Order: sequence, then C-alpha cells, then structure tokens
Amino acid sequence: MSQPYNSRTVLEKTPNAVLKTFLSTYSSFLEFDWSNLSETDKEPVLQRLRTAIEDERHKIGKRFRQVHALASPRGTTALIAASGDRVPDLATQLKSRKNAFERAFWCLVEHPELFDSEAVYAYTYSLPKTSRETRVGFPEKDITVDAAFIEKLKFGIGGTYKGEERAQMCRIDHGENDGVHVLHAYPSDYGDEIDSYGPDGKITSVSVVPPFHLVFFVNCAGGTVSLLAQGGAEKHDELFERFSVAAFGVPPPPRAGKKTYDLSVFKDPKLELKMEPEQQFRKLRVTAIRIHFQGKARHRVRFEVDRDDPHDDIYRLLSSKLRGGLGELARSSILGVDLQALFRAPGGKEESIDFGISAPRWCTLGHDGREGTLRQYLRIWGIEMRWKRPGKCS
Repeated sequence: MSQPYNSRTVLEKTPNAVLKTFLSTYSSFLEFDWSNLSETDKEPVLQRLRTAIEDERHKIGKRFRQVHALASPRGTTALIAASGDRVPDLATQLKSRKNAFERAFWCLVEHPELFDSEAVYAYTYSLPKTSRETRVGFPEKDITVDAAFIEKLKFGIGGTYKGEERAQMCRIDHGENDGVHVLHAYPSDYGDEIDSYGPDGKITSVSVVPPFHLVFFVNCAGGTVSLLAQGGAEKHDELFERFSVAAFGVPPPPRAGKKTYDLSVFKDPKLELKMEPEQQFRKLRVTAIRIHFQGKARHRVRFEVDRDDPHDDIYRLLSSKLRGGLGELARSSILGVDLQALFRAPGGKEESIDFGISAPRWCTLGHDGREGTLRQYLRIWGIEMRWKRPGKCS
C-alpha cells in the first residue's frame, strides 16, 4: 500500500451507490438511511460501521483493506490479471470508473470472486511469489469446515510457530468460491510498541499484537491445495503437514519436482508457438535476451529491443551486432529471456503480458488468469521441463 490503511479514505473516495450495494448485504446496514447521505460527508456510514456487530465489522474491514490495497494503477492491473478468462473484458468495464478506489470497489461489488483469488490475496497482503506453493495429490473428497476443524487447524498453525512465540492467538475465516475452500488465517505476530497520541494530547507508547497472514486454497475435486505463507520451504512443509492431517487425516503429498527451463528454443528466429483458438493468442515475442558465449565464464551480454515498438526485432538486432550473426547465437547458451505474449482482446484491441524466464528455474509469471494459462503452455511448448532432464537447459 502506498499509504497506511484508513477506512474513512475508502468511504470518501467511493460513490454512495457502490457503497450502498455492498453494505446493504450486511444486517448492520439493513435499516441505514442512504437517501440523505452526501457524497462529501461519509461520517454517518463510518459511525454505523463502528457500531456494527463484531463479525460483520471484521468482514467489512477485510474487504475495505483489500480495496485500499488495490486502489492504484498497479492494483487495477492486478485485478485485470486475476480476472483472466472469468471476466475477459474487465479492462473495458473499468474505463468508465472515476478513480482507482471506485474501480476496486466496483470490482468487489460486481466480481467478488476476484477478491478470493490467489493473485489478489497475494497482492493485497504483499506476499511475494516465493510465498506461494501448490501441491497436487490430496484425497479428492470434500472437507467439512466446522468448528472442530477450525480448532484443529488453529492448533496446528500454533504448533508450527510455537518456537518463535508467534501464533499464540489465531482467527480463521472460511469462504467457498467456485468449489474452492478459502481458509484465511490471522496468527498473532510478535508484539510491538508504537508511539501514539493519547486522549491528553501527549505521545505515549501503545502495545500492539498485529496478525500476519497465511491462506489455504483447497480444491477438493482436483485434489490440490495452494498455500500463501512466508517463511520458506521448511515452514511450508510443516503447514502442509498440519493442514492435511487436520483436513484428511493423512500426510500431504510431497513437493512437486523442481522445474527447469530449456531456453534453446529461442535460438530459432522463425519460432512459432500456438495455443488453442479460444485463447485468442497471437504470438510470443522476445524483447530481451541474455547470452553466454562459449569459452569464458564471464563472457556474457544482454540485448534489448523496445517492447512498445512491435517492429523492433531482437533477431535483426542480434544479426547486426554479433560478429558471427545468428550463427554465434546458435553456438551460445541463453541464460534468460524477456518475453511479451500478445492476445487479441474483445473489440479487436491487443493485450500483452510481459514476463521473464531465467535458466535454470526462474519465471515471473503468476498462476491465475492468462498468466496461469501461459505457465501451462510453457510445458506444452517444451520450454518448462522437470528436474529429471537438466541436460537440456541452456
């Protein structure tokens, strides 16, 4: 977030009509009088929010925090990326919204499922891609999320962080979206002290115990569980273990084998990659390439073209700048590429996704929407392989 969260800011920057549509679904606002509410004075809404029942106040506050985090150009981009095939024309729908707050809140009202997606959760709570892991092979049966299960999971999370004196308290929210259970846990973090003005106008220290965030996404039909949690591989192992035992009574499947990328396909200037027609994929363009020349370990170079100029071709650049032309590229190893995937958008416009791949095992693509589809096609195209075939890396 660019600024600290403040519920008043969210209210003031969101039109009353959008607020009414969202808040009227909560019992605390059923009898609220919206007819005389000014667009410039949201104090009555704020006061009603402060007196709402605790559970509703928490749920509303959670969504407000997501809206606040997404209320920026980057946040709008994150929502569009998360929409993928579910809302393919979201970018067009958002053009008429006045500001980033209205765009984010309008998405919450019209497409609430986006706010329970992995991509939006990760963006909202600033969880990097290294905090995300998916495992396949869990029992393909539904789970019963009742009070007993929630207590088991709380106990397991507390045990994971016991040695760190964290997670001594924990709340877990549960929701279900398109057959996927979303379990958002708020374990208590380390205690902290902040300076704040007291009622007497003097600065004093206030003790706080903030939560941190970890989220399980459980696709029972597909036997997959995704986890968003910081802490590295060992923490993920233990959290998957404790979740699987609580949910299914069995240990979790092992971590998937490491991926590796074969970038040698990008030595071919005539490379043509295809997707199924419904994906509306046009082409994959190389916008930068990092090369290691044979003979010396430090003989490396990176070439770039203008990603905004479709006629600026990386292979023409290499042909003119390398002493041996494209023959020199064929004899070299490719260490990394920047790529631009081009799609035909509704209305004939073109949409692009820019991402990078570095050998042997790094890719900046996300896991949702069109970025998730591109990840799948990296395997189909033979660019992504499993660790058992490292000999083909470039």
